[in-house]
Amino acid sequence: MSGIKEILTVIQSEQRKAVLEHEAKMILRKMEIIVPPSALVKTKEEAIEAASKFGYPVVMKLMSVEVIHKTDYGAVVINLQSEEEVKSTFDDFMNRFSSVDVAGVLIEKMVGKGLELIIGTNTDPTFGPVILFGVGGVMVEAIKDVVFRLCPTTQPQALQAIEEIKARVLLEGFRGMPKVNKKELSNLIVKISELAWEYKEYIAEMDINPIIANEDGLFPVDARIILK
Repeated sequence: MSGIKEILTVIQSEQRKAVLEHEAKMILRKMEIIVPPSALVKTKEEAIEAASKFGYPVVMKLMSVEVIHKTDYGAVVINLQSEEEVKSTFDDFMNRFSSVDVAGVLIEKMVGKGLELIIGTNTDPTFGPVILFGVGGVMVEAIKDVVFRLCPTTQPQALQAIEEIKARVLLEGFRGMPKVNKKELSNLIVKISELAWEYKEYIAEMDINPIIANEDGLFPVDARIILK
C-alpha cells in the first residue's frame, strides 16, 4: 500500500474531495488490482503515442475537477479505432472544455464487453466503512441488486456476499456470457474493503463501477473516490 497515503494527502492539500479517475486507478494499482492500461496525457502527440502503445480500440476521458460526472458532459468517448479519431476527439475536448481546469486526458485501452458489476464503499456513522457488491453499470440504481458487508471483509464473507445477489445466475455464464471467476471476484472485494478500512480517515466513499467481467478477467473501467 506504499504511496497511497501520499496520494491522498496531496489531494487533501489541494482542498479537493473528489479524486480524479486517473488518481483513483493509481491507488487501485498500488493495491495490486489490475486495471486497463492507461496514461494521462497533456498534448495531442502524447495521446497518439499512448493509443499506439496500448493498441486500438481506446477510450478517451477528460480529467477535470470541474467535470466529475464525465458521461453527462460528453467527456467520455469509447471505441476509438484510429489515430485520426484520437486527434479529433482530443481537439473536441480542448474546444468544448476550454473554460474549465483540465488536468489532462486519460487514454485507456478499451475492455471487451462482459457482465458489468459494481463494488463500492460508504461510511456508516455507527459501523464505519461498509462495502457493497452487486450488478453494476448504468442500471445499478434501477435494479438495486446489491449486498453489504462490514470492512475489512474476509474472503469467505466476500464469497457469501457474491451468492446473495438476486442476479447471481448471471455469474454462471448466463446465455453465452463468460462465467465469472468467483475466487478472483472475492479477492477484488477483499482488496477494496481493505483499502476502505486502512484509509478510513481519508476515504468517505468509493464507487468502482462498472467492473467488466469477461473471458480475460475482471477489469475496473471506472473508479470514483470521494474524500472526507
